[in-house]
Amino acid sequence: MSKAVILLNLGTPAEPTAKGLRNFYRYFFSDPFMFDFNPIARWALRNLIIQPFRAPRMAKDYARIWTENGSPLQVYADRLQKSVQQSFNEFTSEVGEKITVVNGMAYSKPYVWDVMRELESNKVSEILLLPMFPQYSTATTASIFDQVNKAAKKWKKAPVLHFVDDLFEEPKFIQAWAHVINKHLNLKDVDHVVFSFHGVPEKTIKKSDASDVCQFNKCCDDINANNRYCYRAQCIQTTKSIVRALDWGDINYSVAFQSRLGPIPWLQPYLDEHLESLIKKGEKRVAVITPSFISDCLETLFEIGEEYKHQFMESGGKHFQLVPNLNDDEEWFAAVFEMAKHHLLKADQSNLSVSQ
Repeated sequence: MSKAVILLNLGTPAEPTAKGLRNFYRYFFSDPFMFDFNPIARWALRNLIIQPFRAPRMAKDYARIWTENGSPLQVYADRLQKSVQQSFNEFTSEVGEKITVVNGMAYSKPYVWDVMRELESNKVSEILLLPMFPQYSTATTASIFDQVNKAAKKWKKAPVLHFVDDLFEEPKFIQAWAHVINKHLNLKDVDHVVFSFHGVPEKTIKKSDASDVCQFNKCCDDINANNRYCYRAQCIQTTKSIVRALDWGDINYSVAFQSRLGPIPWLQPYLDEHLESLIKKGEKRVAVITPSFISDCLETLFEIGEEYKHQFMESGGKHFQLVPNLNDDEEWFAAVFEMAKHHLLKADQSNLSVSQ
């Protein structure tokens, strides 16, 4: 039996040009999970606004973060895949089992459906799906899982799929973040630490609230059966777990949300407004940590590292630090391998108990 691990991500433009952004947005703004409204309105948004106007403007922003090797997200994704594959090669050489590790992207190459076709041709029969978005959301996790399921249904013999949808509470993930923060952040330099998570519309949270318990700011302190797949609750829990792993005592920290789009309410507090409020409180030296991402990208390097930093300093801030993401940190690479290995072994044990 041949196995595979797919490291799932949304993807990135192939080049920082209007053409590159248009190709990326053609898939991104077609996703009903990501943009949950009338298909005709989604078509109009994509073709009449995003493609002609947003793509050229955003291409300039992407150019500011582009590396000589390409998009940061793609560079780090490729390094992670190679590292995890090498670790599995060393591991499986002892047990005589082949495990293939590949990247799978929702909106750019290597596309999930192409990866799935290649795995079928290589006679893979069991696949572990490991999303590289730590907190569960219908716009990310559910969307890419849906792509995998649809691709699997086209196989002549359907593969066994194992989905990991709770990366946020994996001890190895938390330990990797604690390691990176300790390496890059000197708490003596800051008055306040902000954990910034990518925002989602409030209606997205309410739509997935089957138990009707969501109050946005009063029901997220603990994970329970009612809010198990609440994105905001998972963000709060991620923060608590990292702070606990760091053994922070009297450190001032908070949670905020970034990257809102359009006029409808998104998760609050909004990061830009939250940074302004910290200055008014006299907390003018801040660090920002971004645990809803596993690698630096436009939303961290440009939106926070340039735009929000400039806004903060212009408003009276004294020090602004964006803590690097997990990126290509060796401890993170080792963590992904250990998590993938753990879930594959757990699946083997489950299969064994069922057969008995």
